[in-house]
Amino acid sequence: MNDTELLTETEHVSDVFTKIMLDLMTPAIAEEITMPQFQALKHVSLHGSCSIGSLAEGLSVSQPAATMLVDRMLRKGLVIREPGKSDRRQAEVSLTSYGESLLNQIESERTDRLSKILSLMEQSDREQFVRSLERFIEAALKLERTPNEACLRCGIEHHRDCIVNQLQLALAGEDIDRT
Repeated sequence: MNDTELLTETEHVSDVFTKIMLDLMTPAIAEEITMPQFQALKHVSLHGSCSIGSLAEGLSVSQPAATMLVDRMLRKGLVIREPGKSDRRQAEVSLTSYGESLLNQIESERTDRLSKILSLMEQSDREQFVRSLERFIEAALKLERTPNEACLRCGIEHHRDCIVNQLQLALAGEDIDRT
């Protein structure tokens, strides 16, 4: 296969892979919440109670967009907004028990679906798949972005061995900021 054919095939396979990965999430959340709401729930779960400004930064959206997102989540009973502990002018957002339960349900469904797909592959193919994705991420981050821009902001669950953190260590000599 020449370079042009390989590029064409890579684009096609990437499109199909992206669709499958999105489809893994969509059925689990489509009836209850939107993808941005899921991402916000995940961020608050990983970081604990946080300001709307911190949520906006973690989701890479504007503060007004984060405020509107929190307003919609409040109406659904997913989060609580309270005055900040150190500065009462800054609202703090935390999960309700319903928001936490829904997040756990969605993540469990996603994990189950992904597990079923992976179980159809040989162990060596699964391992090679993960290594290949890691090498792709590494190449993309070296060329297109900085590791900090790609970081998922895993908060207290910060994974030192994450490929993004490992690349940050190699390039800058320090861990990704855990904010």
